[in-house]
Amino acid sequence: MSGMFLFELLCEEIPANALPGARRQLAENVAAKLQEAGLGAAQTKVFSTARRLVLWLEGLPPATPERVEEVLGPPVAAAFAPDGSFTRAAEGFARACGVTPEELVVVEGPKGKVVAARKRVPGKPTPEVLARILAEVVSNLHFPKTMRWGDGAHVFVRPVHALVALWGEGSLTQVVPMELFGVASGSRTWGHRVVHPGPVELLGTAGLATYLERLRQAGVVVDPEERRKLLGEAAAALAAEVGCQVRSDPQLAEEHVELVEFPGVVRGAIEERWLALPPEVVVTTLRHHQKCLVLEREGQLAPYFFAVCDRPDDPEGHVRRGNEWVAGARLADAHFFYHKDLETPLEELARKLERITFHAKLGSFAAKAERVAKLAAALAGKLGDEALVAQVTEAALLAKADLASSMVGEFPELQGVMGGVYAKAWGKPEEVWRAIAFQYQPAGQEGPIPPTLAGAIVGVADRMDTLAALFSLGEVPTGSKDPFALRRHALSVVRICGEFPLPLALPELATWASAPFGGQVQNLAEFLRERERFFLEWRGLPSPVVEAVLSASWGVPAEDEARGRALAALWQEPAYLQLATAFKRVRNMVSKEGEGRFAPQLAQEPAERALVERVVAVEGELAALVAGRRWPEAFRLLGELAAPLDRFFTEVLVLCEDAELRQARLGILAKVQRMFLQLADLAKLQGVN
Repeated sequence: MSGMFLFELLCEEIPANALPGARRQLAENVAAKLQEAGLGAAQTKVFSTARRLVLWLEGLPPATPERVEEVLGPPVAAAFAPDGSFTRAAEGFARACGVTPEELVVVEGPKGKVVAARKRVPGKPTPEVLARILAEVVSNLHFPKTMRWGDGAHVFVRPVHALVALWGEGSLTQVVPMELFGVASGSRTWGHRVVHPGPVELLGTAGLATYLERLRQAGVVVDPEERRKLLGEAAAALAAEVGCQVRSDPQLAEEHVELVEFPGVVRGAIEERWLALPPEVVVTTLRHHQKCLVLEREGQLAPYFFAVCDRPDDPEGHVRRGNEWVAGARLADAHFFYHKDLETPLEELARKLERITFHAKLGSFAAKAERVAKLAAALAGKLGDEALVAQVTEAALLAKADLASSMVGEFPELQGVMGGVYAKAWGKPEEVWRAIAFQYQPAGQEGPIPPTLAGAIVGVADRMDTLAALFSLGEVPTGSKDPFALRRHALSVVRICGEFPLPLALPELATWASAPFGGQVQNLAEFLRERERFFLEWRGLPSPVVEAVLSASWGVPAEDEARGRALAALWQEPAYLQLATAFKRVRNMVSKEGEGRFAPQLAQEPAERALVERVVAVEGELAALVAGRRWPEAFRLLGELAAPLDRFFTEVLVLCEDAELRQARLGILAKVQRMFLQLADLAKLQGVN
């Protein structure tokens, strides 16, 4: 009978943003460790709530399989005497391994033939192996922030209160001994703090469904998918009672799932007069401070909101009234500051940026705005649109003006948003106020990019100025340290250029942005290249394909992605693997012997002439396809060189004694290399040795 295993870690409330990553790490790392141990699970489930991490394994064998372990010993020359008898070195090695000298075998070692001992290693009980695996995996989980507690000896995301580690066949009958963060494993967990604050005995649990039901009876919905479903249903029902719908906010809805152990929802109300504020102010105020979803009626904001509640009900209305009181106070403040700010033109607010420091060594935000405006104008000018130049210049000069506003001083999460609102209120052109409003999009890997061309250019220029400025001071991210979020800024630049798309080259952006700081480009360009690599892999391209594409040329993410997708459609076909192998020989030979001189008239051998003819025939057509960005056809055309290249290497001696002929043959290969490198360096593809 196969076994089942339950692991549950109970602790203080874990930050919502840390839970999805913790679940992913737990699932992936445990699966890898099980495979290393020779174990497999028919079912692996990972769950979490705000207070617990849970792993369920089912279909496990009772022990790891027996294996044969080979231990390498001394070289053959040291293990045998001239007459073939065993030396003391061999006898000592055999004794240490628990075998007789006659059981030693001769194998090929890293530095030649050696004697080896083959030992049968019995399997270990699966519970014992699981305890070791879980202790290692959980101790090494990565969280955005961790803390120490007690005497400071333990470090984890939050203080740990209880561990459950149970094993059994048919039901969980055995506590698996282990210890984490000074807490020993047992068979009891604790239920919901309010609904069921007492212990919950899990010994004897008959399966996953039983475990989930026992926790549910204790007020805890362990499965995030079930919490998501229950929250959605409750919100929709409460909204329907007042004739509304929930305003879409997938990111906050996902956060709600992670905030609670029981998915409760309460509906609160705000005064109708607050709806006269810009919708962005109402939504952001409620969202940021109280994690509240806003309701809509016929596409317009309604005077209601939803707050998530970590309990099934709000019998005395305390949760609802508390949220309504805070929401009313925050919106009253917002109303006052909004109308106060409208008394000051945006240009006057922008002049106040002289007194707001961007960085102690880099001057004020006013100086930054001037740099960003010049860079944005240069980028727009490259696109040949004079009207766009004027739009991005004005938007960049005013983009940070709201930092001097009363509203952003009180509600810093509204920066950018309020700049757009005030620019619109003061009658700025739509392209200008929208560029200001969306300047902070995207926030790295997630979220939408700016929806307008002017907004995309201002967003790129602003981030490139920040990157170049801080790189000029040596503030380069190292390891996990990135205090100025420069990786996020760089990824946002790549995303905008790749997804909008913008026909701007990242190395050129680095050069232009670095000019005011002495032109320190190299490190910044390489930094952008690494972010582009991450972006292309995040977009689904295989790592070897990304490496092949970027090794040939890089810097225009949309084009690089298009080349990558064309190659990804072909790279594992047998004919293309043959071509990649041939191209690696081309690369190796040209890099070692030089590019020679292309002289087709010197071709002698039939295979040589065939390759020259095919190269000449393909070259012009390939140039046209590359110019037209017709990447799939271009890669297919290169595929036609596989057979003649293979024949050339089989029948022709490249490094012949005739110096002129050798240079001509190298010249053929150099031309082939240049043709390929217009698309990709196929030598980088995985599996090509």
